[in-house]
Amino acid sequence: MKLIRPSASNHKRKAKVVGACIFLLSFIQGSVIYAQKNPVIFRDDFDRFELGADWSQTYGWSIRSGYAYSFADGNGSTLKTAENYPELSYVLETTGKGYSNSYQREFRIIFGQQAEDSAYVLSYTPYAGGQLTLSRAEGNIYYPEPLDEISIYPDLETSRWCKFKIARYKSGLIQVYIDRGRGYSTIPTLEAIDTTYPQLGRFGWQIDTQTAAEDFFVDWIEASVPEVEKPAEREKPAPDNLVTQVSALSNRTYSVAKLNVGEKSYSDQLYSITSVPEYLKGASFIQAASGDKQDTSRTFLTMFLKKPAVLYVAYDPKATSLPAWLSDWKKTGDIIETNDPANSYLHVYSKLVEFPYIYPDPFQLGGNMALPAAGAQSNYLVVAVEKPIIAKYEAEFATLNGAQVAINHLGYSGTGFVDFINPDKDYIEWTVKIQTPGLYNLGLNYSNGREESRSLHFTVDGVGLSTHSFSTTFSWDTWSFYSGTNVFLTAGDHIIRASAIGQSGPNVDYLSLSYVSANQEISRQRTGIAGLSAGTTENTATVKKHFAYPNPFANSTTISYSLTEEVPVYLALYSLQGQQLKVLVNEKQTAGTHEVDLNGASLAKGVYLYRLQTGKQTSFSKIIKQ
Repeated sequence: MKLIRPSASNHKRKAKVVGACIFLLSFIQGSVIYAQKNPVIFRDDFDRFELGADWSQTYGWSIRSGYAYSFADGNGSTLKTAENYPELSYVLETTGKGYSNSYQREFRIIFGQQAEDSAYVLSYTPYAGGQLTLSRAEGNIYYPEPLDEISIYPDLETSRWCKFKIARYKSGLIQVYIDRGRGYSTIPTLEAIDTTYPQLGRFGWQIDTQTAAEDFFVDWIEASVPEVEKPAEREKPAPDNLVTQVSALSNRTYSVAKLNVGEKSYSDQLYSITSVPEYLKGASFIQAASGDKQDTSRTFLTMFLKKPAVLYVAYDPKATSLPAWLSDWKKTGDIIETNDPANSYLHVYSKLVEFPYIYPDPFQLGGNMALPAAGAQSNYLVVAVEKPIIAKYEAEFATLNGAQVAINHLGYSGTGFVDFINPDKDYIEWTVKIQTPGLYNLGLNYSNGREESRSLHFTVDGVGLSTHSFSTTFSWDTWSFYSGTNVFLTAGDHIIRASAIGQSGPNVDYLSLSYVSANQEISRQRTGIAGLSAGTTENTATVKKHFAYPNPFANSTTISYSLTEEVPVYLALYSLQGQQLKVLVNEKQTAGTHEVDLNGASLAKGVYLYRLQTGKQTSFSKIIKQ
């Protein structure tokens, strides 16, 4: 039933007269009738046979069984009001069904349009991670400027109605809410402040389908005057820099805060954190609901990570069995303490989370008591820190003994490189500071203009780590990156030394440390501070050598590696930010030399890494596209 059909002026006049008569009658009779809080500007329930004069640009749209219906094949199926509305503040609501993610469909609510292809756009693209985006289009509806966006999980269901509410105020504040059947949240799903298009203008739906049509229905659409005006002040909490859109199956509140002493440990209790490991202070922290401690769901907590992250779960030490989802996490030996008298501390477990579990894809955890968990009496907590970036330590700034800083060859980074002079007793010693404990790969950028290999022995905190042999680079002006041994490093300062052993070492440009995983491959308790036993060498490695040639390269290069035995091989190309770009090999390979061609024609100029995993051994190397 229509509340108002404003496209014809006589309908508007009739509505006003009827409203005045009702109000006057109620006053005379002494009865109480409340004034309508939200005067309607426009509403259409589509309860007729044709769209009529209210709508223009109706390609692909009709009315079926009381719904606006789209079955268009292609782009630009638009249902837009014929009239341009002048209101500066308005609430736009509408409900639709048929949000299929097949055929790369895109769904848009357009509002504030004053000129063709210039308007505000609320778009939903299920095939691209379920993106819901509030944008401003200036000349092109298909390539607007995003104002705010989220990744919806789970995706909007094809067979379920979903209602949207867009509130815009003359202050420029725009707030978007979504109702999937449980009502609107009190906090906006999307929010922006923008004054580009001040009036309601023309508004409506647009459906785009790249290959084939599918059913889409709109039950009703309404624009009304808001109850109150709002200033240009954001109500949506400022997003965390790492963790966003946290939700639990229970619908209880799960807040994102920063982990510090004094912070509430749970969102539904008054107990607080009393101590945390130094490396977790200030980390992104999900305050769970204590009331969910008995949940047994296999998939319970959903979050979105903006970047690769090291996640930590603090779990009840009274547990006699962990849930299956926590079984491959590594126990750190650290604890988080609280003033909860029922449970004064929690054990900390860690795991590296990378692609493909990074925004817009979700990362999920199970319930606190998911099988086969037993004994736990408190809900777990979740902490996240950004995966450490690759750290580079220039050799010329390290502590030197015998070896000397030089600049007589080209191609080095920084202000110089280090030249080993004597066959023994020469060393380079770096002091590195580790914020996030974990397994790190030690890499070295070097050159060796001699035909024979040159070796260096590495120690970490005085404990022997490995001896590496550095093959020829054929010229002292040609530099190669060598990915060395993995070593577990605790948080704090460590001393890494590279020493000549009976022969002068190669020229050394810099040392690099790359975070590999949260795993601790060998127990610290039996191997000392660094986490590796003295005398560990590459003699037992599955990769004898690996390199890329040419390097640097123009459009293509070849990655060559030699295997000592048959092992599963995973070779992939990464950006320096850790984003996986290409998978080159993912199969079991026999012993011997293998060569893999990398077509880099589509890559931008810059530095990249390839990651070579052979069985349990992981190696990295840098390649440069010129």
